[in-house]
Formats: sequence, structure tokens, C-alpha cells
Amino acid sequence: MLKRWMMTAVLAVAIIMLIGITQVYAEKSVSEGEKLDQMLNTAGAAIEQVDRLVLKWQGQGKGDAQEIASLLADELQLEKPELVRQTGHDVYRSELKVSNEGVGILVNVVVTGEAEYYTIIQLSGNEESDMSVYLHLHEQVERLLKEVGIKATWNFSVQGTGEEAIVGAENPNNVQVQAITTVRHIEGALSDKLKLSAVEHYEDASTTSVSYVVPELSLAVNSGLHQLNMQLAVHQDDVLGTNRVTLGFPLITIEY
Repeated sequence: MLKRWMMTAVLAVAIIMLIGITQVYAEKSVSEGEKLDQMLNTAGAAIEQVDRLVLKWQGQGKGDAQEIASLLADELQLEKPELVRQTGHDVYRSELKVSNEGVGILVNVVVTGEAEYYTIIQLSGNEESDMSVYLHLHEQVERLLKEVGIKATWNFSVQGTGEEAIVGAENPNNVQVQAITTVRHIEGALSDKLKLSAVEHYEDASTTSVSYVVPELSLAVNSGLHQLNMQLAVHQDDVLGTNRVTLGFPLITIEY
């Protein structure tokens, strides 16, 4: 189960996609650290082996992009940002890759206009990463963004392997379980703790994805007539013979 863990490179397309998303926070008197701990506990009931987790703080600002990137990197003890080009935009980027029990940190400040920028600070890791460090960094980033005047929101994704996809009492010969079966198994495991209402569904030959309204969870995003709190995706890997499980709060923002 989830113990201690937590960086993979941010998807360039997500920089553009998430600028247009309106993030909604449920009005609950809990800290950002408590919200993250809630997401981790939820993921722990759904994913047996965690391979990857990614948390992204994102927000728009006005001013000099290079200056704000240098300030953020300095406060987070990263190297001086480098100027790179992604999806037609100048991006000031600084990164500390995850290693052993450490936590990865990525700062991307995207130039979106004259004296305008979009900031992404990503924290990531794996099951070996120290969760106390991860939670501390999450709260540090929150304070830092407030201090520099960036109104930001965050989302969180966890990826790994579901227990039933590997072996189970109903699968004694270790035959690969279909993605939809794993989804139903995870829904059953989570239903003891959460009130899940499935409102969006996608399925193809190898992948099943479902988005839910979950009143107990503290993050939400507008989607049509609903405010979604969680997305679950299971991808059937025919090469490895396992099912890759991805949970997103409120949506998945990494590949699945």
C-alpha cells in the first residue's frame, strides 16, 4: 500500500490545456496539506503498488517571467532557470530530478504575453520518496506562491498497479483482468470510504476511464453540469500483462 513516496517531466500540452480550466475548491476548513493527505489515503485504497505521483501547482501572473522564475528557483534551492522553447512559448525552466527517497521539483514559468506568465511548480516521486518531505514542500510552495502574488491552484495524480490486475482469488492462473473489471474492483474498495457518483465515462479496447463526483473530496473542477472531484483510469498493458491504474484529483493530468 502507499507508504512513503513521490517527478516526471511536465507535459507541454498540459501547459496550454490547463490555462483554460477553471479550478474550483470546495469550501472546507482544512489545510492544503490535509487535503493532500486525504488524496493519498484515497489512492492507498485503490492502488497496490505506486510507481509515480505528480502534484502540480499552477497559476497566472503579471510581471517579468525570468525574474519570477529565478525567485522561485532560488527559494526552492534549484539551479538558475534555463530558457527553453515549448509549444511555441518561451519557458524558464529549473528542475531537480527525483532520486531514491527524495522528491523531484520542476519549475516552469511560461511567457504567455507581454509582462504576463503562467507558472507550473511540479512535485513528484515514487513509493521510495519521503512523504513528510513531500507534504512539507507542498505547503512551502503554497506559501511561496502567495508571497509572490500568484493566485494558484493544484491537482494531484497517482499512478501504479492495481492488486487485482496482478493476481487475486478469482484469478488463480494470473490471467490479465480486463480494465473495466479492475475499475469495478477499485470502485468497490473506495465505496466503503467515499460516496462515488460516476458522471463521465470513456472506454476503448484497452482503457477505461471514469470521472466522479465525490462530496468528501476537497478539490473540484467544473465540467459541464458537474463539479468533478476524481478521475480513475485503467489501461490494460498487453506487453507487461498488467493493468496500469491512474487516479487524478480532480482530474488526471499525466499520461495514462
